[in-house]
Amino acid sequence: MSRSETDRTLRLNRYLARGGLGSRRGVEQAIRDGEVTVNGEVVTELGRRVDPQRDVVTVAGQRVTLPKRWRIYAFHKPHGVVSSLRAQGNKSCLALFRDRVQLPPAVMPVGRLDAETTGLLLWTDDGDLAQALCRPSNRVWKRYEVYLETPLDAAGIDSLTGGRIALDGRNCLPLRMAAARPGGRHWTLELHEGRYRQIRRMFALVGCSVLSLHRTGIGPISLGRLRVGDFRRLTHQEERALRREVGRGVPKKP
Repeated sequence: MSRSETDRTLRLNRYLARGGLGSRRGVEQAIRDGEVTVNGEVVTELGRRVDPQRDVVTVAGQRVTLPKRWRIYAFHKPHGVVSSLRAQGNKSCLALFRDRVQLPPAVMPVGRLDAETTGLLLWTDDGDLAQALCRPSNRVWKRYEVYLETPLDAAGIDSLTGGRIALDGRNCLPLRMAAARPGGRHWTLELHEGRYRQIRRMFALVGCSVLSLHRTGIGPISLGRLRVGDFRRLTHQEERALRREVGRGVPKKP
């Protein structure tokens, strides 16, 4: 393979992630399971290089292509909806909202909000950007409004903002907090991470129960006045600002 050919090829796992097939870990499992073919042949080698201009790649029989232009949407997640495209028990799932506006199948939600949490959820078909946004090392602040059952005291504030809370045997990164209203029950906060029910668990460890949790922003993107259950496509300026936040410019097309 010539150098020019190598420059335009991608590793198979990266190609699938950029094609909107989910996380790098998820697509790698699909490769190991023999669900991926390149030009009609099953490929189980993660590092196999493919040429987006020439090779035909399928997953479970469905062809995977890179979009001509990456798309990013903001979505206002309602209360009681699980951050999954599959229903769980009697709770609604995100597929209902995606299908209502007929988003392309490759456009997937970025990260998760638990069913009881409302607010901003980004969707994109750019798998690389989705992974970058979920990586704590990229230090993208996620902004929330939290309302507590009982007031948070000074010791609790120090523990949360000082990085002295541990979950699952590992310290959480420090939060940024500010009182939204007097009384110690309503707060705005920012954090880089997104562990399982992290904010609720952190507050529980300082003796406070979260009554409501609402995400208002991710990096430079704000929820604004987007109505509950609605999508809007990010403007060109918003997309550029978001990519700058994670250190990734607009990707070049192969």
